[in-house]
Amino acid sequence: MATRSLSRWQKAGALVPMALLVTAWGAALTTNGLANASGTDDAAVPDVPAAALDQPASVQETPGIDPRSGNATAVSTLAQNGIPSAALYAYRRAESLLAKADPDCKLPWNLLAAIGRVESNHGRTNGNTLNSDGVSTPGIYGVALDGKNGHAKINDTDGGALDNDTVYDRAVGPMQFIPGTWKSVGVDGDGDGKKNPQDIDDAATAAGVYLCAGPGDLSTDSGARTAVKRYNHSDSYVDLVMQISAQYAGGAYTESPDSYSVSPVLTNRSDDQTLSDAQRKKAAKAEKKAEEDKKAEQNNGGSTGGTNTGGGTTPGTGTESGTGTGGTSTVLGGTVQGVGDSLGLGGVTKPVTDLLSRTEATLACSLKFPLQIAKQKECLASYGF
Repeated sequence: MATRSLSRWQKAGALVPMALLVTAWGAALTTNGLANASGTDDAAVPDVPAAALDQPASVQETPGIDPRSGNATAVSTLAQNGIPSAALYAYRRAESLLAKADPDCKLPWNLLAAIGRVESNHGRTNGNTLNSDGVSTPGIYGVALDGKNGHAKINDTDGGALDNDTVYDRAVGPMQFIPGTWKSVGVDGDGDGKKNPQDIDDAATAAGVYLCAGPGDLSTDSGARTAVKRYNHSDSYVDLVMQISAQYAGGAYTESPDSYSVSPVLTNRSDDQTLSDAQRKKAAKAEKKAEEDKKAEQNNGGSTGGTNTGGGTTPGTGTESGTGTGGTSTVLGGTVQGVGDSLGLGGVTKPVTDLLSRTEATLACSLKFPLQIAKQKECLASYGF
């Protein structure tokens, strides 16, 4: 494979540690926040193919987007959803490596992050978590590419070595690489001696190599769109990635802890895109009534504070503490549970809202007390966790 020649400075082994942007609108933490984040600073600068690759990197539409929330809600909840610190580090690191490998490409980290969000919710789809080493655990494997139900048909190319399937290929890892494409661009992005598509460091850098292959300035809208269209041959995919990339570039993201899963639903029932219009309208009326009842109760002095981590109908606001026995309530957890209670489904929704409340509480505490583990534990305790 032909590659661009690299100057001596491009092959320098050390990268300057970077500040990690963590708050919803771009406030910064020092690189001390990267303790135990994956990767070392001695990974080799990758070779970038001189010609663009014809084979797509991914063939699934939007595997990392919950169909119940839909694309619009996924975009509007980017800050609440968060980016695991290991993933954020990997995207920024890949940007630096590709800047040395191919300065003309001008690959921005936010474009990689947008692809990571759409492909796997930053390594957290299908019950996975992204650990502090940047590895999706237990592992992300796409559907069998058997040509059925609208899927592409790709017979096995790796003997099941990457995707555990010896009949058909499956997309693998946080950036959902097809095994055949991974063979062409897979790299060791963190210097651990392995090329692992489940490792966000390797996968993000490999995605950068794929996007930068051939000519193009990815800091421009047209250049980025062309590269993303090669990555996945879908116009709707390109549009969604570009929307998310623009939001991330504007600071609409937060750092979230590694090794935590995310709520499976980032929407109210009235916004559930898997429901019919009539069902959503009915849910909207129920939600409106529940909100009106809650306000009336608060105005009448009938509520004494937060309930058990969002389990009641009077959720708190953000990190505000209630005066009830359950500690602090959370915004989404309490609201969703309140709707469930109003519909007589409180027992059904409780497990989901408990998970949602814990996720919200963890994010709030990690942002309020960055790098202060003891304080974070105290904060979580105030939520009842």
